[in-house]
Amino acid sequence: MSCQSRIGLLLLLCAVMCCGLIISRAAIAQKEVAAFTGEDLISLLQRMHANIEANDKLAQQYACDDLVKESYFNKKSKKLRDHSEKVETLFVGVLPYHHIVEENGKPLNAQKLVSEQKHQDALSDLGRGFDFSFDLRESDPRSSFYSALPICCLVTLFDNRVLRHEQINGRDNLVVESVPKANPDAVTPVERTALDWKETTWIDVDDQMPTRYEVELLPDRSYMLKGTAERREFLRMEGTSDSKGRTTGTVWLWNYSEGHTSLKGSRGLLFITFEDTSYNFKKFEMDMRLLPDSVQDVPHNGASQKP
Repeated sequence: MSCQSRIGLLLLLCAVMCCGLIISRAAIAQKEVAAFTGEDLISLLQRMHANIEANDKLAQQYACDDLVKESYFNKKSKKLRDHSEKVETLFVGVLPYHHIVEENGKPLNAQKLVSEQKHQDALSDLGRGFDFSFDLRESDPRSSFYSALPICCLVTLFDNRVLRHEQINGRDNLVVESVPKANPDAVTPVERTALDWKETTWIDVDDQMPTRYEVELLPDRSYMLKGTAERREFLRMEGTSDSKGRTTGTVWLWNYSEGHTSLKGSRGLLFITFEDTSYNFKKFEMDMRLLPDSVQDVPHNGASQKP
């Protein structure tokens, strides 16, 4: 056998071995995916939901800065304008508090700060219990769009199937696709809005927490058109220390989102793309106490006294 023939045979053997390795890996991947079906998948989603609720309490201890960028287009894809905001975000109680400090790169004046804060506070209150809100920039926040997302109730209201395994930042994730059930039972008004969406969720296998999820609006809803979509990504923070030097556990923080929205208004179609990046995460504690020198006796008002 000539040297050239031997090289050709060697290359053929390498190709066969590579094909066998690829097939073997594919078979292993299919076996791993099959392991998360039926009751196993339901159990995983139930544990993830419980972990999300526990994580939310930890995430509410963090403040951050947000940079929001938006671009507006008409139906002919002509860009109309760009808009940006720098926002300081923290939680007061269980509600997010958004404080806009810059608009299009310029600090807000005192009057604009007050009006924007009232608007943002109303949006936060009206959005209580919802996962998604879209601010129409109208004077009345009740005109804005509020909705739950499938992440709230995957087990009860959605049909779920595993698509694949995927690595994100070196960690194994299970990718799950969820579509609304045809006739779900016992749906609350808030949960009913979640049925307007389909979702793909990347679940960290070890922490059993969502690393990322993508949602897409299925039907038209008043002015918001189907095809509206958003992707949210989460940052895993481990072994952080609080202000007293105590080490805390792992927490997942929402740190990036992007998407596009299709709106139908009195002036025709409007398309908006957006990007929201969170950074400068800081853990904080609120310590409220009455100092002895600040306590004063308050006289009791009798029936004849005015308060």
